[in-house]
Amino acid sequence: MSSTEDRSRVLISAASGHGSTTEIARAIGQRLATDDIAVDIVPPAAVDSLDGYDAVILGSAVYVGHWLAEARDFAIRFRDALAVRPVWLFSSGPVGDPARKFVQSLEQEPADVTRIRQDIEARDYRMFTGKLDPQALSLAQRASLLVVRGMSGDFRDWQLITQWADEIAASLNALQQR
Repeated sequence: MSSTEDRSRVLISAASGHGSTTEIARAIGQRLATDDIAVDIVPPAAVDSLDGYDAVILGSAVYVGHWLAEARDFAIRFRDALAVRPVWLFSSGPVGDPARKFVQSLEQEPADVTRIRQDIEARDYRMFTGKLDPQALSLAQRASLLVVRGMSGDFRDWQLITQWADEIAASLNALQQR
């Protein structure tokens, strides 16, 4: 891709409760940019149109088994526009030791994602482990952590995130060469 007109232009939009999912979106964007892919990272509520974007990556933090309303609303608002573009979806959510059964139960695909994938025929979906910083939580949320120990910390696997971004870049570059 030699000129800016030839470059794929990708919108990455992620709903984030405390910033961790936005950090994942930025890491994906930085990786795509190294492959000469133009990237805009915009929160879902701030997106007015998908015009000019060749592809979309949509993500959300997962709380109590659901995407945040901001990401769900984005998928509804732009359903038709998403259905005619390559789309990748990701979630950020499970925290804690991945070997624990409680954490494994959190890794199930949110029902919201299942519906969105069917509506727009997303190319891929990934669930990434998340980050939980007790200092960013309300007093009630911190109190709930006392019941389930070992959930605090940064459990994101940056290598997996980067590998997924590489897969997306390869797919976009292949589409661009058609």
